Amino acid sequence: MSNSTRRPLVLDHFYEVLDEQTQAQLTAEQKQDIEDAIISVTLSSHHRIDIRKSFPFFGTRYYLVFLLGRDFRKRLRKESTLVRIVVTILILSGLLFATLCVLLTLYMIKSAVGIDLIHDFHVGIWDWWLSLRNK
Repeated sequence: MSNSTRRPLVLDHFYEVLDEQTQAQLTAEQKQDIEDAIISVTLSSHHRIDIRKSFPFFGTRYYLVFLLGRDFRKRLRKESTLVRIVVTILILSGLLFATLCVLLTLYMIKSAVGIDLIHDFHVGIWDWWLSLRNK
């Protein structure tokens, strides 16, 4: 759906919600400025990465939206301290998990090739992995 087909619906909805007295007092220039502001806030989608997918899952449809691009807003969104702490913890947890996965993968490759970094010392993950295969 292009912006030109969505544009009247957004504006019609705005004018339905707007008080009739306020709407009558607006000049044509004010209406045009308001309409331009509404369009720029609601319908602009200039993202470098714009992924929108929906998929069925046990009889219900879910959607996933991933947008990535530059932030052109003049005012920054206010975020609470709690949100910043939670986001920081999530990012650090993700980085720690990714690091541990990389280290585990490197350890498994090292063990599969048969390289001993410390003579006669093994963590035991490789032996456990092989025991799973033998069961």
